[in-house]
Amino acid sequence: MPKHFDFSAPPFDRLRPRERDAVMAALDIGYYRGGDLLIDADTSPDHLFVVIKGHVAERGPDGEIVNTYTTKDAFDALALLKDGAGNRFEAAEETISYLLPKVLFLKLTQDNPEFERFWFQSLTEKLEAQAEMLSTRGMASFMIARVEEAYLHPPIFTAADTSVRLAARMMKEKRATSLLVSTPTGRVGVLSGTDIREAIILDERPLETPVGDICTYDPVTIEAEDFLFNAQILMTKHGVKRLPVLKDGAVFGVLELTDLLSYMSSHSHLVTTQVERAATIEDLKRASEGMVPLVTALHGSGVKIRHVTELVTALNRKIFAKLFDFLAPPEVRANSCLIVMGSEGRGEQILRTDQDNALILRDGHGLRPELIAGFCANFNRALLAFGYPPCPGDMMVTNQAWVRTAGEFDAAIHRWMTQPSEESHLALAAFTDSAYVAGDASLLAQVRAGLFRRLQDNQAFFSHFAKPVMMFDTPIGLFHQLIVEKHEHAGMLDIKKGGVFPIVHGARALALEKHIEDTNTFDRITELARLGVLDRKFAEDLSDALAFLLDLRLKARLEQMARDAEGSDNFVQTRTLHKLQRDVLKDSLLLVKEFKSLLAHHFKLAAFS
Repeated sequence: MPKHFDFSAPPFDRLRPRERDAVMAALDIGYYRGGDLLIDADTSPDHLFVVIKGHVAERGPDGEIVNTYTTKDAFDALALLKDGAGNRFEAAEETISYLLPKVLFLKLTQDNPEFERFWFQSLTEKLEAQAEMLSTRGMASFMIARVEEAYLHPPIFTAADTSVRLAARMMKEKRATSLLVSTPTGRVGVLSGTDIREAIILDERPLETPVGDICTYDPVTIEAEDFLFNAQILMTKHGVKRLPVLKDGAVFGVLELTDLLSYMSSHSHLVTTQVERAATIEDLKRASEGMVPLVTALHGSGVKIRHVTELVTALNRKIFAKLFDFLAPPEVRANSCLIVMGSEGRGEQILRTDQDNALILRDGHGLRPELIAGFCANFNRALLAFGYPPCPGDMMVTNQAWVRTAGEFDAAIHRWMTQPSEESHLALAAFTDSAYVAGDASLLAQVRAGLFRRLQDNQAFFSHFAKPVMMFDTPIGLFHQLIVEKHEHAGMLDIKKGGVFPIVHGARALALEKHIEDTNTFDRITELARLGVLDRKFAEDLSDALAFLLDLRLKARLEQMARDAEGSDNFVQTRTLHKLQRDVLKDSLLLVKEFKSLLAHHFKLAAFS
C-alpha cells in the first residue's frame, strides 16, 4: 500500500476526508515495461490507473495513437463507468501507476456527485478545472480580490459652483486627494490635486474659479463587486489614477492607484508608470523591457488569457503612442493617425507584437514626403530596438502602401473589395482589425466609416473573403486523435493554422457581413450570438476554445524564451501537455471543425473551391 497520493489534483481534490482514507487504504501500485499491455480493446479494466511516472499510449481501432497519459493523468474512467473499454492502452515506456480498484471507484462516483461530474465535463467545465489546477500552483490573491475588499476612500462631494480656494481647503481638512463634483443635472465629475495645480499655476486662473470648470466629468467607474484586476486594466487603459466605485448605482467610494498597488502584487503599475514618466526614447525602451517578466508572472499565477491580452494591449498602445509623440514632428502629429492592425488591432496580442501598423494622412496635408518618410523610418527603427519584430507581410509604416491619405485608403479599400485576390483579402482583413493609437482619431473613423458604407449584400464577395478559413486542415483525426507534424516540427501541432486562424478569420468574415464594427474576436463572437448568427452556447464554447488556444501559444512562447530558443510559438509539443490540457485541446479543435462546417454552409464555400 503506498504511503502518499496527491489529492490536490482534480478530481481527487473533490473527495471528502473519509473518501480519501478509503482511497489510501485500497490503492496499489503497478509496474509496466515499455510495450506492456495495460488494458486491451473491448475489455473492462479492474482498476482506474493514475500515472506516477512514465508514458501510456491509448490506441484506437486503427492502431493510431488517440491519446497519451503522463504523470498524474488518470484512465480509463469511462470504461469503468460504462463497463467496457473501446481502446487499447499500452506502456510507451517504463511506467509506474497507482491502481484504484474498480469497486471503490464506482462507489466514489455514486456517493460523490462532484467526483462523478468531473468525468463528463463540458469544454467550459474542463477549462474551469484547468484554471483550478493553475490556482493550486499559487494563483495571485489579486485575481480573486474584489474592489470592495481594497481600501476605498469615502466619497466627498462638493457642488460645481464651489471655488477652487474652498475646494483646496476642503481637501486639506479631509486629507483627501480628490473630490467628487456634483451638478444640478446629476452629472458627476472628479477634481484632483493635479487639476487644481494646473489650473492655478499653469493656466493662471483665479482662486475663485468654480471647480465645475476644471474637473473631469463622466469619469471611468467600476462596480464594487468587480475584480481588482479589472480596476488595474481600466487605470492602465485610460491613464487614470483613481476610479469612483459604484454600488447599487451610486458612488460607494473612490479607489486610488496607491491603494490598489498596496493590495496587488503584479507590478504592472511599474511598467505603466515608467511609460508615462519616460522622458527619452531610452527611458521608454527600458519601460518596455518590463513587459516580458510581467506577462510571465501573470501567466504563472493563473491569470486568464483575456486579462493578459487586455493588459498587454493597453501597455503596448501606450508605448507606441509615447514613441509617436517623441518622434513625430508637430506637423505630422497634427495631420496623421497612427493605427495598429492584426492581433494588436484586435487586442489579442500575448507579448510584444509584430509591427502591423499604418499611418493615415489628412487629405491635402501639404507635408514634405521626406519628413513623413523620416518619421516612419525612425519609428520602425525604434520599435526594432525595443524588441518588436517587423511584420512578415511588410504591413508597416516603412511600406508606402501603408502610408496613405484618408482618400487614398478609401480608394484602396474599394479596390480590395472589387478586385478580389489573395493579396487584397489579406490587406482588407488587416484593415478590418485596425485600431487607433495616436494622432487624429477622426482620420481612422473616417476611413472605417467608408469601409462599412461600401459593404453590400454581395454573397460572392463575402464567400471569397471567408474562403481562407478552409485553407488549413484541422489537426484532429476521425477517432479524435491529435494529428501532429512530421520532419522539422515532429510531434508538434500548429495551433495557429489549425485552431486560432479559423476562429479569428471566421468571426471576422461573419462580423464584416453583419456590419459589426468590433475588432476583438471575443466581442465579435458575442455580438454574432446576440444577433442570432451563432447559437449562444456554441458562441460561448467557441470563445472558450479561442482563449485556451491563445493560452497554449503564450505557454509555448514563454517556454521558448526560458530556453533562450528561437522558433515559432505557433507550434505546441503535445507530449508536454497533461491529460486535461490534451482533452481541452481536442474539444477545442472539434469546435473549430464544427465552426468551419458552419462557415462552409453559410458562405457556400463548396462553390468556390
